[in-house]
Amino acid sequence: MALFKNKKLSERKKTSTKLENLDNILNNLGESVNTEAVYIDIDEIDNPNFHDRTYIDIEALEELKENIKQYGLIEPIVVRPKPDGRYERIVGYRRLQAVKKLYNETKDEKWKKIQAIVLDVDEDTAIAVMLSENIHREDLSDYDKVVSVLQLIEYKLGMSETDVKRFFNKLTNKQSGLVKEEITEEEIKTLKKLEELLEYFKIRNWKTFRKMLTLLDIPEFLKEIIRDKKIPYYMAIELKKLKSENLIKEIVNKIVEENLTFEEVKQLVKQYRKEETKDKVFPYQSLNKSLRQKWKKLPEDKKRQIDILMKKIEEILKETY
Repeated sequence: MALFKNKKLSERKKTSTKLENLDNILNNLGESVNTEAVYIDIDEIDNPNFHDRTYIDIEALEELKENIKQYGLIEPIVVRPKPDGRYERIVGYRRLQAVKKLYNETKDEKWKKIQAIVLDVDEDTAIAVMLSENIHREDLSDYDKVVSVLQLIEYKLGMSETDVKRFFNKLTNKQSGLVKEEITEEEIKTLKKLEELLEYFKIRNWKTFRKMLTLLDIPEFLKEIIRDKKIPYYMAIELKKLKSENLIKEIVNKIVEENLTFEEVKQLVKQYRKEETKDKVFPYQSLNKSLRQKWKKLPEDKKRQIDILMKKIEEILKETY
């Protein structure tokens, strides 16, 4: 998962802000910065390297655009100045996109600029502000949360998605007694830092996050279902065991309509998996076995009849391919 296009992680300046201090940073910001909004050209605002949003609901964006068109922008976005004179967005991705959409559709100059609060802060503090908004965002799905956490882990600890999975596998194997290799002091420190990050996102522990990582491999239509918040991540992971998209969607509707529990979903999946497995079994295995056992004892006329039938079967198979 390549998240930072401009520099390799190894070349980036190591950050010192601990996640446990983020709330303090935000509180201090409120006392020390000028929160008066200014107007900034929408074309002068760039997305941050740490991109805090992976998905946007098109219908919701359209609704926001119409709301801004009718009532104006009620809450300014938040940006920080860049060395080249441009700005980097910290908070307000949807608002910025809605105003850009308004300008592109109307070409009205009043939408060429957007109200913004400018914070002259470093990258760590900017990420702290983003995280603070993300955590309280109602539309942040479990899938987007996983991606955001992985981005943060890569930024803060220099660990890629593969590194994280490998690390979790080692911890799991060690706990299960499958490997004798000891967890090093450095790995214990890494685990502590990881769990601090997870705690900030209100994820119970590394084991929970390890399960959540499975969401990265689910089909696109299931990701959409999670983003619509129809089902939680653990139900999506369970449904991933089924092959049929239509069947999964049918069960999702059942979950929503009947408010099924996780145990009920597991039982449903178990039942349908048995049926899927049954469908894959070759239906003539018992006939094949019977034919082998009785072939030598069959009279010649019966063998000839079987030969004729077998040739017909071979012809059908040839026509199929």
